[in-house]
Amino acid sequence: MPRVRYIEKSDMEPEHQHVYEEIAGSRGGVNRNFQALLNSPLATSNMAAMGAYVRFETPLPPRVKALAVLTTAREADGDYVWTVNVSQAASAGVEEEVIKAINERRAPQGLDAEDAAIVKFTQELLRQHRVSDATFQPVQRRLGDSGVVDLLVLIGYYNSLSHALSALEVELQPGVTSALNQWCMTSCWWKPYQSPLLAPGCESETLLKVHAEG
Repeated sequence: MPRVRYIEKSDMEPEHQHVYEEIAGSRGGVNRNFQALLNSPLATSNMAAMGAYVRFETPLPPRVKALAVLTTAREADGDYVWTVNVSQAASAGVEEEVIKAINERRAPQGLDAEDAAIVKFTQELLRQHRVSDATFQPVQRRLGDSGVVDLLVLIGYYNSLSHALSALEVELQPGVTSALNQWCMTSCWWKPYQSPLLAPGCESETLLKVHAEG
């Protein structure tokens, strides 16, 4: 159950209904992610504007965007963001095996150099809260300074969205099931902060490694 109401246009004060209309107009409707966030219309208006930029306006290549979005969703265990974006990643040309590697936390191993650079950049930022020179420089050479900033904004947006939807326990649309692989590594990722016990099937070495990286 969601922790807040899913807001309809009729629930909103007249002076805020334009926010609902703008989201519907830019996205072809208002799904549960924004319906939950619309409990704070002005905050959601600004967040939606940022989302519109990274989705529709940034000149970042579609494949770069898709890799960064999926990696961000995977790092945040954001099943809503992952599920609604995985088909868009496929449409952007991201192969099934690459998507699977990100889902199973095997990436960037096994990816080609350009894909691996984007995935590693995103992982370092979200895990270590900084990006090493060795990881930053190849991405900067490829995307330029403007592209790096756009990439950082994109990662920040989807990371914030993933965590907000998880905290609010926002559900996927009716009939849609999560496409995020809830496997051993996912459980291990948060387990050290909740309990010293291992999740079923997790090795202690994996737990310690993940705890150190987190």
